Amino acid sequence: MTAATNSTIENLADAPAEDRLAAAVGIVASQFPDRTAIVAQAGSDARRAIDYATLAAAIAKLEAELDATRPLGIIARAKRIESLVVIAAACGRQHVPVAFLAEDARDLIGELRDWVPLDDSLAIPEPANGSYQRSEFEALPAQVVVATSGTSGPPKLVEHSWDSLLAAARLAEQWHGLGWLLVYDATRWAGLQVWLQAVLTAGRVVVPASRDPDMVVKAVCEEQVSVLPTTPTLLRRLIASADRSLFAQMKLDRITLGGEATDAQLLEQSKELFPTAKVTHVYATTELGEVFRVTDGKAGFPADWLSKPLPGGLRLSVRRDGELLVQLSRDTTEVATGDLIEKRGNRYEFTGRRGDVIVVGGAKVYPKRVEELLRTVPGVADARVYGLPSAITGELVAAEIVMAEPLPEPSTPDQVRAAALAVCRERLEPHSVPRVLDFVKKLTVTPAGKIPRK
Repeated sequence: MTAATNSTIENLADAPAEDRLAAAVGIVASQFPDRTAIVAQAGSDARRAIDYATLAAAIAKLEAELDATRPLGIIARAKRIESLVVIAAACGRQHVPVAFLAEDARDLIGELRDWVPLDDSLAIPEPANGSYQRSEFEALPAQVVVATSGTSGPPKLVEHSWDSLLAAARLAEQWHGLGWLLVYDATRWAGLQVWLQAVLTAGRVVVPASRDPDMVVKAVCEEQVSVLPTTPTLLRRLIASADRSLFAQMKLDRITLGGEATDAQLLEQSKELFPTAKVTHVYATTELGEVFRVTDGKAGFPADWLSKPLPGGLRLSVRRDGELLVQLSRDTTEVATGDLIEKRGNRYEFTGRRGDVIVVGGAKVYPKRVEELLRTVPGVADARVYGLPSAITGELVAAEIVMAEPLPEPSTPDQVRAAALAVCRERLEPHSVPRVLDFVKKLTVTPAGKIPRK
């Protein structure tokens, strides 16, 4: 890319937020029309590449349709990542509200009354009554509606402005032209952040054909991906199951962990296996957006962050029961996050979600703590801990573990099970020891890339 292009992209920060995506595509398309913007089905024979010129033409066409029809809002029902980019860019510049709904949030469409669904055809359907109702507030910034992941209950719709949606985007030259892997659902908050960042900075969005670990590694290698945004759960699966002989071919500059709390063991594994990659843990929610980033390679965050205002006026505090509270600025209200933290030395570390706590005979069990302990057992690659109903204690602790392949010699599955239970009995309170311990080939993962504990 030329210096002029780099400078123009950096200057996007001065443009209205809702115009930036379409403007970025247009800038790159005008100078480098053949530059790849998106690689879909990466790592497979079905691979397809979409260049910036193709994106720009599709955006212009959809903008013309939106300008002619002026629907109250658009519901993005597209499956293809390139269609989602086009819908977002065109709706933003035309000041048309747009909603991104994951599959498990489709029943919320009824809340978006009179909004128009738009699929991969990118053709606005004919209105039933002959014309769409035009918005009377076209001068107001268009909103973006995103559904929560359902971690703390049924998914719900959250309204954002384009300013809040793009608040975490980095436009400096060091971010230009990078390859970003997209393993998140492209319609969820984390997925939106990945492809928006990539396209805004003339990069490539690389979508593997599946989340199969070997497929992901193949896509990273073949497409020269340099940034891997993922959840701790998906990274553990990659480390445990992918062909490690290919790790040396991966040219990762950055690994960004989000969606769940990470732990010291995973951070150490990441440093060992990907020594050239800078590992960052991002704490964000669909409702609040990005709250903070931790870049020191340690679990949790520094304890002194609770005693002083952070950049942007952010303030963190903790309830007596351990729940993290966030105040984004002095002018906003304090928000209960549902995440529990505990002070350990000079840091606060996450102990889990409030809704994940298992109550055994009135005593609380934190699944994350038990999972971290199980992962220290030789022969255990990953673990999931959850509660099962009990007529006697209310709930009891159950666990699933994935065995390492190959098992460390001379271990057998029965010996791994015995060792796991022995460590739990030694290190945990009696009520926290799993009463059910099953081996599974792989852990169940939600569409958001997280471990379900219910």
